[in-house]
Amino acid sequence: MTLPCHAVLFDFDGVIVDSNRIKIDAFLELYRGHGPAVAEAITTFYNRNGGLPREHKLRHFDQVLLGLPPDEARVRALADRFGTMVEDAVSSCPEVPGALDFIRRHAATRPLFVASGTPETELRRIIDRRGWTPLFTETAGSPRHKRDVVADLVARHRLDTDRAVFVGDALTDLEAADSNGLRFIGILRPGADNVFPSGTHLIPDLTTLDAAIAAVLGG
Repeated sequence: MTLPCHAVLFDFDGVIVDSNRIKIDAFLELYRGHGPAVAEAITTFYNRNGGLPREHKLRHFDQVLLGLPPDEARVRALADRFGTMVEDAVSSCPEVPGALDFIRRHAATRPLFVASGTPETELRRIIDRRGWTPLFTETAGSPRHKRDVVADLVARHRLDTDRAVFVGDALTDLEAADSNGLRFIGILRPGADNVFPSGTHLIPDLTTLDAAIAAVLGG
């Protein structure tokens, strides 16, 4: 199937690799001992804001959930510990169904990008460990906010925003697409809560991504 688009941008966790549970569990471990209400709030916040850089999440957990004063040294230490906890697991966890098939079929004919909330150096190590670096035109991550990551990719690669699609699984992804004029396809995995507004084009995995792109672009 010929894709009716100029480029595809992907979030990483929960879109290309099935890693959201790994990251939720790591956050829960960091805040173990603070009770079930905090654990539930962490899970809910992650599910709604998965695309935020981890430092933003940690500041929220510390200051909003625990009522701690701002402490950037603590945030950096927690972020470093978190990265150590998850990198090996994310490097070897299963792909989201259809993801690798889609990427391999289209990598030679369309610019494909990763725009993630994962720290950029860590993201690139993970993708390289999985042998996927040659499949992507560029992979980009935090500390920049995702909307700024996407804006930079659009500008430097001169992407036609009318014919480019962002594929994500969080409201942060939808906001990054909207702020940069991209069409959006949401991934709603089986059993996950739907955080997207009514009318968002949703698919459960990437096995039908070709058809979804044609649908959102009217092609």
